[in-house]
Amino acid sequence: MRKLALAGAALLLAAGGSSPWWGPPALRRVPLFTVRRVEVSGARLLAPHEVLAASGIRRGGSVWDDAGPWERALERSPVVASARVERRLPDVLRIVVVEKRPAGLVEGAALLPATAQGEVLPVDPARVPVDLPLVRGPGAAGADRRVRAAGTRAMLAEAGRLADLDPALMARVGEVRPGRGRGELLLAVDHPRAEVRLPAGASAGALRRLGLALDDVRRRSGGAEGRAPVQMDLRFEDQVVVRFPAAAPLPPATR
Repeated sequence: MRKLALAGAALLLAAGGSSPWWGPPALRRVPLFTVRRVEVSGARLLAPHEVLAASGIRRGGSVWDDAGPWERALERSPVVASARVERRLPDVLRIVVVEKRPAGLVEGAALLPATAQGEVLPVDPARVPVDLPLVRGPGAAGADRRVRAAGTRAMLAEAGRLADLDPALMARVGEVRPGRGRGELLLAVDHPRAEVRLPAGASAGALRRLGLALDDVRRRSGGAEGRAPVQMDLRFEDQVVVRFPAAAPLPPATR
């Protein structure tokens, strides 16, 4: 029976494809095309059931129903950047979402992720583990869900840019703070413990040098890190200036 139904559906599809005006409405009435499963792809900040609920797709509908309203409903979610709904005939719909990418955690009424554009996402980090640096600065958002403080928005933008240049390095950063100079950042690195003074607009080459310097410090310390962080300064061209805590001299390099 299943094979007969599929064969009949193939004939209907062929006819519908040659007659686009009446094809989809006719196919919606065929029980074979009733939605029996919905798959979700691309969701990390949202749970699959949250994506399904946001789409408005209901049990008993047809895979030939207009996907436009579902996609527009998904894109009204403050976490979704774009969405599309695909058909997997005869009875499966697949929701593909692209979520907004957070650049850091901001401190407001609660600790929440925010994008490089300063948009605060209503996602609980306690429920959805996110590996993001804490961006120190006023994180209160307005009615448009965007961080009000210009300084915090600037740090988020720079954190996002640095993550695009070197995601592995930024995964080691636990905190981002404003530096003394205009656009300057202080990065608190967790492993090894280091405080990095980074000028505005640091290049990919500068980040590579920083990564190598951090690896060297960790290797030479043998994992025995003291309480005080190592100080690193990237404000000088083509070099990383490293200052070790006076109370904890660094062992000599091993060969």
